[in-house]
Amino acid sequence: MLSRRLESIKSFILKNDKVVDVGCDHGYLSIELYENKLCQSVIATDINESALDRAKKNIREKNLPIRTVLTDGLKNISTKDYDTVVISGMGTRTILHILDNKAKIKNVKKIILQSNNNRVELREEMNKLGFYLKDEKIIYENKKYYITMLFVKSANKNTKEEIKYGILKKEYFDYYNYVITSYKSIITKLPLKRFKESHALKRSIKELSKLMKKELKK
Repeated sequence: MLSRRLESIKSFILKNDKVVDVGCDHGYLSIELYENKLCQSVIATDINESALDRAKKNIREKNLPIRTVLTDGLKNISTKDYDTVVISGMGTRTILHILDNKAKIKNVKKIILQSNNNRVELREEMNKLGFYLKDEKIIYENKKYYITMLFVKSANKNTKEEIKYGILKKEYFDYYNYVITSYKSIITKLPLKRFKESHALKRSIKELSKLMKKELKK
């Protein structure tokens, strides 16, 4: 059984997708996708040899013909045969490093990301790469919030609010309230000389609160 974090990734994958599971760790997602015929094909990769060995072991135990590759992101992968990329459990800089090759993502139509930091930067840079944030899912697991982002290849650009706060939904108000509470806590701890940061956070609290009220009226 997949964790809720991996379930949120799985929910964005369709049966016709050809998936590269980057940073597959134990290979649980790849196994789930292949075993239940949830996509057309899947390849599991990791930069860490011991992590990939764990995935190989789990795949062998299931007797599944899932291909595994030891590689830094997409470096040793021919992405002409794949249209969907999944990258999770990494920071934004690492994710952008992996995607910083136009030739590798030329045929990619969908990218599913779970970053553990700098999500504003990630959304912004993905727009620059030609990928539009179509949807997001937020789950709470192991005392931590995880945000799964679905990007699709498109000339469309997200709004400034979507870049900064994501795709707002009523069911995720607990998370947005958590963000507001976190900002307020940071403000109380900032020294007076850092008034610009304090002002920026106050502005963000006001903006997010306004967006939440707008969402409630829909």
